[in-house]
This record gives sequence, structure tokens and C-alpha cells, in this order.
Amino acid sequence: MNTQTINLVDQFKNKKILVIGDFILDKYLDSTCTRLAPESSIPVLDIKGQTSCLGGSANVALNLHNLGAQVCYITVLGQDESAKTALELLQAHGIHSLYIHFTEKSATLTKTRLCKDGQLLYRLDVGNKIRFDERTNNALLKDVEKAYTGCDAVFISDYGKGTITHQIIDLLQKLKEKDDKVLAVDSKNYEKYKSLSPTIIKPNYEEALHLVGEQPAADRVTQAMHWSNKIWDLSHAQIIALSLDKDGVILSRRHTTALHFKVDEVPVRNVSGAGDTFLAAFLLAHLAGASDFDMAKIACAAATTSIQKETTATCTEPELKFSLIAKEDKVLTHVDTARCLADTLHIQNKKIVFTNGCFDIFHSGHAHYLRQARELGDILIVGVNTDESVHRLKGAHRPINRLTDRIEVLKGLQSVDYVIPFGAAENDTPAELIQALKPSVFVKGEDYKDHVLPEKDVLDALEVEVVFLPYIPHQSTTKIIERVQTNDRVVLKKIS
Repeated sequence: MNTQTINLVDQFKNKKILVIGDFILDKYLDSTCTRLAPESSIPVLDIKGQTSCLGGSANVALNLHNLGAQVCYITVLGQDESAKTALELLQAHGIHSLYIHFTEKSATLTKTRLCKDGQLLYRLDVGNKIRFDERTNNALLKDVEKAYTGCDAVFISDYGKGTITHQIIDLLQKLKEKDDKVLAVDSKNYEKYKSLSPTIIKPNYEEALHLVGEQPAADRVTQAMHWSNKIWDLSHAQIIALSLDKDGVILSRRHTTALHFKVDEVPVRNVSGAGDTFLAAFLLAHLAGASDFDMAKIACAAATTSIQKETTATCTEPELKFSLIAKEDKVLTHVDTARCLADTLHIQNKKIVFTNGCFDIFHSGHAHYLRQARELGDILIVGVNTDESVHRLKGAHRPINRLTDRIEVLKGLQSVDYVIPFGAAENDTPAELIQALKPSVFVKGEDYKDHVLPEKDVLDALEVEVVFLPYIPHQSTTKIIERVQTNDRVVLKKIS
């Protein structure tokens, strides 16, 4: 596994980020349609579920928080039910360092997306701008000045909705002159922030086109690779991370060769907030001292994870770590890899089933056993003893098949989701794996039912359910070996 990159992510938790920007409440209404309205012959959508999510700058704050950073969040809400929902969501997600201001002059910005069976149909917006009086603006300025002193970096999330006033920009310029902090800006107007000389900006292709005054080209990558100096002249940004969605990211600095970072193609379920996820991870990677390549790699991994979710995009620290781990098919090569996988699956409320064995000469009993085990949960992870471990447990002439061959057989089974080798001279039990995976169910064959399992202490401590499954009679590796040896002796006797 890439320990250097994972170590960078581990450093996220020490970073203190001040987020300032436009709050948006994202609502999702999922519906089905099976009938027409009799009065007008129009489709009737039956709402089957409703979800509210933190959007806009709040999604930035949530992504930073989920990636391990300490977040201080400043924004303005209306005085309405959406504001109540916003506060409840912020508190529920554990974002407690809040400087929230309220205005009577406008409603809390809300975007409601109407979907049919997961497919987006319409978006209904409440409010286009957030407006507030001078008193609220002065209170905002005081909070920005107060929060600035205790942060490692500032993240401005400007959706053009009115929260970021020119007074806030002027104040940040004065604060930076006294104490220059890392500044990440996500905005539709980067020239507005030129006086701040941002550390990082993240225009998308359309925003960059507008900024440099060019028309779209068929080859977006080649076109955008030449923009770094133009964008610098207009923004004075130190690092420009230009996002091209499926075409990846172009990373550039003034007077340097641009880096094009490609991304893997994945199923896209929802792109709302993916830019927030990208820049949140990029900023934290920068603060952790990552190279330009690693910043792009980490940020793209976070954004790729987020767009595969159904609602407004977020990525957690375990999800990011798991996406960064080099995985060969179903094989997990290290206990830390298993831990990252399990953390991700637990967040997704997946039920993990774990079993282990030598699986030396694979037979129908093994196949039946693993199919039964898989039916007990959502994910089946199989621990397989290393060659040295099998040798210690089974004797000098075992294993018959090497670890690589045994893993290859297990990988080919539809019932098996992941395989991980284990075994050490001081401990040939899978106790360490169980501790890392924290499975809901641990499966063994029924021949262990009347024995005290060597993993009992860790299973009891984690309150893991233990299930004993029946084996198919007369099917075992030992019996197969005995039959082969018996047949060999018979054949040799006939020959002699």
C-alpha cells in the first residue's frame, strides 16, 4: 500500500480551517410514477423519500470535517424552517464551531431536486441571493477577524449569493498582510480575489473559459494546458487546479509546466458538491506538505468517491484512504488496507461477514460453505493462511497449493468479495484481522462447534456473532489427499 500518501491523509486531522461562504440547503425528493392525474392527464409523482443535505459552503465544511480537519464555519441564514434544518444538520454532523448569522431580508437559500427512481427531473429554488443589513455585516466582520487568528487556512466558498462582501475581502487582505495564511478560493469570479493572491483556486472549464476570454475547443486538455499564465495574471493565484470533470485536472503554477492528472472512469450518480470535495481534500493535502502530484491524486480520489453517492457529495477519511490504496482485484495485502475497507463499509452500514481457512485443495465443500457464509451479510471477506502458516498448522508436506494459487481460486468465486492472507510465527490465528475488520458475523465450520475458538477473546470484546456452518460429508482436503495417496499405492502395486 502507498504509505506515504496515507500518511499525508493522517495529517489532515491536525489542521484548523476557517470556512466562509454561501449556505445552501440541498433537498432531494425521490418519487415513482405509476399513474396519471384524471383531471388533466399529467403524470402523478408519488414521493417515496425526502433527504436534506448541507450544500454550498456548508458542504465544504462537512467535507473538511469528514476528512478529519477541525472546522470553524461562518455564514448567513434566513429566519425560516430551512434555517432550523440547517442548524440541526450542522450539529448532527458534529460541526460545532459555528458563527451563524440570521437575516430577515431573505430566505435561506434552498435547492430542491425532484427525482424519479433516482433520475433528476427538476430543481426548484427558494431564494437567489442572501441579503442582510449593515449590523449583520459588521457582526460577520468581527467573527471573521476573531476566527482568522486561530486557523491554519481560510476557505472561501463563494457561490455568488451575497455572503462574501467586498468588506470581508478588504478585511482578509489586511489580516493577510499581518499574518499570511493559506487561502483557498472557490468562486465564479476569481478576479474579485486578485488582491488576496490566493494560495489555491479551482476554476472549472467553463469558468476558466470566461476568465481567459476564449471559446470552447474540441481538445479541452490541450487548450487548457496553455492557460496558467493568463489565469495567474487575472487572479494572482499561486496554484491553479483547473477541473475538467471526466478529463481530469490540470494543475499549474506561474511560469511552470502544467501537470495533467487523469482520472478513472466511474459510475456517476450525483455531481452536486464534487468540486467542494475536491478542493477540501486538495487544501488539506497542501497543508500536509504534499507534492503537486500527490495533491491532485488525493483530491481526485476524494471527488471520485463522492460522485458515486446519491446525494450532495462528501468523502470521509476512511473512504479516501481506501480509494488511495492500490488494490489488485479482490486481494487486500495488508491489515491496514483491511482496516480502511472496513471503516468505509461500516460508514455505508454494510454487514461484514468474515471467515478464514487454509483452502489448500479447493473442493465442493469449500464452495458450499462460502456461499452460505456470503448469505449471512453484505460483504464476505476471507482470510487465507500463508504458506508458512499452513506448514506450521498442517505439517511439513503442506500446503499442496501455494498461497498465490489458493488466492487465485478464491478470487474467482462470486461469493467472495475480498481475500486477505494472514499468519505469523507468533500467532497463526486471524485475531488481528478480526480486530481490524470488526465484522458483524464470524463463520466457522461446525467441526469447531465443540471447541474453544482461539479468537474467542477478540470476538467477545467486539460482540461479533459466531455462526457454525455444516460441511458437506466426506469432503475435506485431508480426505482428498488420503484418497490420492491410496490410489497411488494401488496403481504402483498393479504396476509392480
